[in-house]
Amino acid sequence: MTSPLSTLESTLVELVASENWHDFRVDALRVTRRENTGAGRYTYFEDMLKQVLRDGTYTAQGKLLQMDGVRDGLAFVVDVSGGVINYLEMAVYGNESWDGVERQWQIL
Repeated sequence: MTSPLSTLESTLVELVASENWHDFRVDALRVTRRENTGAGRYTYFEDMLKQVLRDGTYTAQGKLLQMDGVRDGLAFVVDVSGGVINYLEMAVYGNESWDGVERQWQIL
């Protein structure tokens, strides 16, 4: 069973896509699962359009995710494996913990 992306997940993938895959359709993604690590979260995707991308780890250059309760903010990357988007990873900076709950946030 899949679910829609949260507003945060959609925003982050759109930022990465705008810098790396100009014709990518974020609206074709569905979440297959979310995994909290205690210092970040993985969101795994299924792409309903099976959009082909080059394997790699992609970021939005110079962007930082600020979130209430996470002092130093979070980094985020999108992993592409086997030619398709695999997951979004969000991770705190330093030794801070994060419970994976999306609170008030902004992109800097």
